[in-house]
Parts: sequence; C-alpha cells; structure tokens
Amino acid sequence: ARGIAALTGPSGAGKSTLADLLGGLISPDRGTMAIDGQLLAPEARRAWRRRVAYVQQDPVILAGTVRENLAWGAPHADEAAMRQALRDAAAQFAETLPQGLDTRIGDGGRVLSGGERQRLMLARALLRDPALLILDEAASALDSGSEAEVGEAVARLGKRMAVLIIGHRGALLDLAERRFEMDNGRIVALVQD
Repeated sequence: ARGIAALTGPSGAGKSTLADLLGGLISPDRGTMAIDGQLLAPEARRAWRRRVAYVQQDPVILAGTVRENLAWGAPHADEAAMRQALRDAAAQFAETLPQGLDTRIGDGGRVLSGGERQRLMLARALLRDPALLILDEAASALDSGSEAEVGEAVARLGKRMAVLIIGHRGALLDLAERRFEMDNGRIVALVQD
C-alpha cells in the first residue's frame, strides 16, 4: 500500500505497458491482477483507475493559469487542497508567481522552467489523492537541483502511497526499496534494499 519501487530496463522492454497494466488501462493477456489481494476484475477497473495518478516525461500543460492546470486533474479541489498539493510536490514556486495561482503560464507552460512544469504536473497528480503514483521518466529532463527537490517530495510521498518510478537512470531510482528490471516484456531481476 505504501513504498517506492523502481522499474528499469532498456527502451522497448515493456515498462510502459506494465505501467498501463498496473494503472488499470489494459488487462493482462494471461493470468490475473490483484490489488491488496483483491482481483481487479473488469468491472472494478474503472474504480481502480480513479485511484491511480500518472506523471509522464513530457508534461501536458494547458495554456491557462496554474489554478486551471491543477483543476484539470481534480475539478472540485479547493484552494487549500491545491496549495497542499503544491507543497507536497515541492512546487511552492507557484505561490510566488506574479498573480499566484491565477498566473497565466502560457501555451505548454512556456513561462515555467522544465523543473517547474514537472513539479506542477506532480501537484496535479497528487490532487487526485492516489493510492498508486506512477512517475514515467518524470525526472529525466530536470537539472540536478530540481531533481533533488522532486526526490525529497517523492521520498515523503512513499510514506503515504505506493510510488512506481520508471526510468533508466537518475537519483529518483535510488529512492526505491525494490527495483524491478525488465527485458523483452518480462521481469528479469528483482533487487530489494
């Protein structure tokens, strides 16, 4: 239910497909999938999807305000929840922007740095209060300072939810208590700390 795991392997190994399976977007070709010992039957998959948040490598930013970008992930979130999600994602920079949460960030978030865009996407994901947070190469474009801030945030999150970090390299992988290595669609190694 909590903790941090890493999924590594070469490009094309099946990491994103496994993430789609874990997120309930697809069904296994063979066998079954269970969450906390409960089979994830097709009728339960929709409910499980609402408990999963996914942060991808290339952030999807609307050409609107910080608030609108956060609300896209959780339309009914109030200001207090948004500010808490920003703190949890190490994205407090948003509160210091000229108009705070109402600052327009431009098409694709062009007024933000790459690290700020990633942290904003993490905050958006956290507003969903996920049971599983999937970070798919989410830190690959970050500078070392931003990666360290995101790493501290992720380490704290692993105490209250399950976090799956998908990547090839980087400091975030070092946070994992378990590391699964994939190759050719199969898990070929498991390393536990």
